[in-house]
Amino acid sequence: MKSAQVIAPDWFKIIVGLPFVILLLWLGQDLFKLLAVAFLIFILATAFTDRLSRVSILGHRFSGWQSHALALAIFISVIWVFAAISSTAAGEIVEALPRYQERLGGIAVKLESLLGPRLVEALHQALDGLQVGDLVVFLAGGLVGSIAQVSLLTIYFVFLVLERSDWQKKVAMLSSPDPHGADFAVIVRRAAIGIKNFMWVNAVTSAMSGAVAYVVFRLIGLDFASFLAIMIFFVGFIPNIGAFIGILLPSFVALAQFDSLWPLVAVIVIYGGADQVISNVITPMMQGKSLNMSIFMITVSLVFWSLLWGGLGAFLAVPLTVIVMVVASEVPSLRWLAVLLSKDGQIDHLE
Repeated sequence: MKSAQVIAPDWFKIIVGLPFVILLLWLGQDLFKLLAVAFLIFILATAFTDRLSRVSILGHRFSGWQSHALALAIFISVIWVFAAISSTAAGEIVEALPRYQERLGGIAVKLESLLGPRLVEALHQALDGLQVGDLVVFLAGGLVGSIAQVSLLTIYFVFLVLERSDWQKKVAMLSSPDPHGADFAVIVRRAAIGIKNFMWVNAVTSAMSGAVAYVVFRLIGLDFASFLAIMIFFVGFIPNIGAFIGILLPSFVALAQFDSLWPLVAVIVIYGGADQVISNVITPMMQGKSLNMSIFMITVSLVFWSLLWGGLGAFLAVPLTVIVMVVASEVPSLRWLAVLLSKDGQIDHLE
């Protein structure tokens, strides 16, 4: 007599499996972070090629291979330009930190008569916490590995683009034969649509913010203008706190660099005002309802991925959460998770 097979409930599988998944992501973060970035750049490149193939320039339409070749050339160039600017800025930041510490210390002394000695002591402790030596070691170590990492990232991206058609065929072959089961091809298609919409809209609007920032910072003579513009581009992908970080970094530099407060005012008013227009007017017009996600759950995912993978995790938080939500919406036993992640509980039209 055969014994009945005991099948563990889904909630038990999740409780047991989730810690192992998190541990794997943490232990293998050096591999997974590069793969995740390469995949998101690939998604952005596919959004670019899809739009490029639909437009006509001087009566000429780009063929499939022309669109992919142009996307490869543009995105590989952007990757290496960003890496070069960041590497150059790292050395300049290390040299400027002692000067900025001295400047901020002088500001703290001037504030003593207005705000009292306790605040000044707190500011001094904060300044002492800026361990310049440790920062030098950290940045130097990052620069040593940057060429290898950027090269590996480029290789991942190139092969993803070259094998795009092959992956589409393989995904189509993975359709579930069970009509009541989750169709893997549908999951991938809907996830790709959601992520492409998010990446494309945020790339365009973040590029707008970065361009405005670069012009403003150059006009007022702000240090590290190119690097700060790139940072503003990247933090534009971080929901909720991205805009705050984008205005905080240049404001800190302006306060530490200049004796006058007018550059700080220019950063806050001109760049900050333009960024608010982009964030509150242009972005909603472009994005519409393509992301039906709860702001609270976005914040939770932001904290989770930041703790797991640091600053890069914050950048990847929303795209990764979109993937989780779309996959959960297609798996009957996980639809509750998709409902929790959504803004209004409607998960039938995530794309």
